[in-house]
Amino acid sequence: MSNNITPEKLAYSIEELSALTTLSKPKIRKDIRNGKLESLKKGSRRLILKDEAIRYLNADDSSSAEEKQAEGRLVG
Repeated sequence: MSNNITPEKLAYSIEELSALTTLSKPKIRKDIRNGKLESLKKGSRRLILKDEAIRYLNADDSSSAEEKQAEGRLVG
C-alpha cells in the first residue's frame, strides 16, 4: 500500500508563483529586482520561500515597508 502523503512546498519558482497568483512572470521578476520580493538562487533556479511569498502577496504596494511591518499584515 503506497503512502499518498505529499510534502508541503517550502519554496516556489517564479513560474509556479505566477501560476498560483495570476501575477505575470515579468512582474514577479521586476519586484525581485526592485527588492520588493526576496528570492534565492540555487544552481540555475531562482526560488521564493513560502513565507516570503505570503509576505509579498499580503503587502500593500501603496504603503511603506515600515507601515506594513507595524500593521502586522503577514499571514501564516
